[in-house]
Amino acid sequence: MNNEEMENHNLITAFKKMWSNMFYIEGKTERIDFWLGYVTIAIINLLFFTLVLGTNGSLWSVILYSIISAFGLIMTFTAAIRRLHDANFSAHFLWLLLIPIFGIIIVFILLVTPKSDENRHAPSTKPAGMKWESNILNWLIIIVTALALFGINELISNAANSSNNKIDVTNTSDNDDSSSSGSSSSSQSSSSSSEPSSESSSSSDNSSSEDSNDKHNDEDDDDDNDQDQPDENQDEDKDKNNDNQDNEDQNSASEQSSSSEESNKENADNHDDQDKSDDQSNNDEDKQDSNDQQKQEYNKQQDAQNNEQSTSNDDQNKQQSQNESSNQQANQNSNASSSSSDK
Repeated sequence: MNNEEMENHNLITAFKKMWSNMFYIEGKTERIDFWLGYVTIAIINLLFFTLVLGTNGSLWSVILYSIISAFGLIMTFTAAIRRLHDANFSAHFLWLLLIPIFGIIIVFILLVTPKSDENRHAPSTKPAGMKWESNILNWLIIIVTALALFGINELISNAANSSNNKIDVTNTSDNDDSSSSGSSSSSQSSSSSSEPSSESSSSSDNSSSEDSNDKHNDEDDDDDNDQDQPDENQDEDKDKNNDNQDNEDQNSASEQSSSSEESNKENADNHDDQDKSDDQSNNDEDKQDSNDQQKQEYNKQQDAQNNEQSTSNDDQNKQQSQNESSNQQANQNSNASSSSSDK
């Protein structure tokens, strides 16, 4: 008997029990059947989640994953209610799942507890012919749950995409900064390499002109020689091809020289701007120095004027004191003469 009971408890039979009792919450579920069914549902959800990742979150894969997750969520929820009944607990303990960490731990401990011998809940009395597929309300519950899960998945994917876009924007801005610095350095290097490129272009022009002269001489020699007409036509075609190549080389050399001249002009303009800015800064400094000197001279002049005024005031005071003293002496003399005349 024990062997038969062990054979009946496997992933497939546990999943079948959970599927048939999807909307039945009044019975009981053994601990082994609950956890085997839960593992089966987790494996199925994991497979469909990898499908979503493999298709880069396409719409049809997300819809399919939401439907499968809705079936798994309802089966797990009702099986958890029956598992709590089997352990002689109330199904209201599932409200603890709303608590983020501690509630989940407590519910996990309750679901792991073994079967209770003194159970207040009645055994399963589900009718044999009762099937949840025949009830329209059950299908409505599945549809609503699938839509809710689909909305949650879309919100998560949009949040992930927005974060990735922000990271891409920051990376592109960094690349733009590095490219701008690289372009400035390349412009400086092009200014330094413009002189040898102009020399090389002139030498290439000279060499191309010499080659063209040599080729024209060869054509004259070929015309003088007595050869067959097809041979002459072939030689002329070859000469034309060579002339076209020479013209292309000359055009490329002229383009290189023009580009080098433009880069030289740009660099010269940049240097002129820098020189102008330096001259302006120097002129500003000179103006400030001249203003400071003028202020110093003005202060010196004022100090000299103040000193002159102070000296003139001192002289006046001295003269007044001398005058007063002379007046006093004159008064004394007049007094003395008057007294002598009285006598």
